[in-house]
Amino acid sequence: MKIFILIIVSLTFISCSGNLEKNNERLDKVYGKCDNPARVFTDKQYKQCLAAENAKGESLFGLEGDLNDLIRGDKEKVVYQSTVNSYLWNAALDTTETFSLKIADNQGGIIETDWIYDTNAKRCLIRIRILSQELISTGVSTKFICQLKTNENWINDNIAYLDEEKQLTLKILEKANILKNSS
Repeated sequence: MKIFILIIVSLTFISCSGNLEKNNERLDKVYGKCDNPARVFTDKQYKQCLAAENAKGESLFGLEGDLNDLIRGDKEKVVYQSTVNSYLWNAALDTTETFSLKIADNQGGIIETDWIYDTNAKRCLIRIRILSQELISTGVSTKFICQLKTNENWINDNIAYLDEEKQLTLKILEKANILKNSS
């Protein structure tokens, strides 16, 4: 008899817990999991729930995702869109590896060095922009910006360094072509 009562109580408990979970899921859709009045959280649990809820949801690309998906390796939900050609990008990084970089933004395709001091009265920086997803000669733009020190102030020298820019662009294109052919 005791076994029969135990079975009845167990079945009742299991069926109630199933209904409770269905009710919680329904209320989660209405209020959100963290603000569901049927769920009881401590302050710490509530903050963790909000953090998890904020990490989940609509991404910039309109896809649902979760930061935990990245950790677990669920790559089908991860969207990576490169706006620059990887060969040009890597060649530009390789070409500027001897200089300290101020900016290296692979999504925007911009590389900029820190100031390179030539003499006490002159400094230059190099700005490279990768403009294309294709490996084409017009896919990279280079610019030298130099300044002269006058009365403790740095003033642009307004000189066009076309030959130096052209040589740097050709070097990047050459390295990018080598990278493409070696892969």
